[in-house]
Amino acid sequence: MTDPLALSVLGATALTEGIKFLYGQATELLRRRRERRDEAALEVEPAEVPELDGELRLPLRADGAVLERVEPDLKELRRKLQDYADGVEEVASDDRDLLESADAVRRLLEAVYGQRITFRGERRAASGPVVEGEIDVDVVAGYAAAVRARAVTGGATVRASVRANEVAEGAEVIGVDVDRIGG
Repeated sequence: MTDPLALSVLGATALTEGIKFLYGQATELLRRRRERRDEAALEVEPAEVPELDGELRLPLRADGAVLERVEPDLKELRRKLQDYADGVEEVASDDRDLLESADAVRRLLEAVYGQRITFRGERRAASGPVVEGEIDVDVVAGYAAAVRARAVTGGATVRASVRANEVAEGAEVIGVDVDRIGG
């Protein structure tokens, strides 16, 4: 579970830049979605990236199916950041509603891009690609892997969780099955 108040540790300038970044990413993503509704994946190159802890893999690739599910919420939350991003309202690190809205936009963008977005100074996992898989079954009768990948290059976080009540004779259940890690 993320803590929306994690953003409160940022100084006023960093928080303002972070909010501008999140607002800009949401705006550009929604604009591209409107223009290219038929595309399964959209690429977005951020205009300006604030100081992050870690690195985003660019260009950002949006998962169209995830974006379709979260689009209404992203639109609504983006509007809540507009006056702060435009400089009409002053950003304050103790404004709980602002912090919660900014964190919610961030979490939606993270889901769409499959990457964590962490600003320098926050106490959370570093920015970058995230691969997560989960298996929760009663019986495994064949082969099951929560995450199966040919290669995981530097900077990616991989998490897997497996729960199986029974693994049949000759069956195999694996959390992470990777052919190669690193470049």
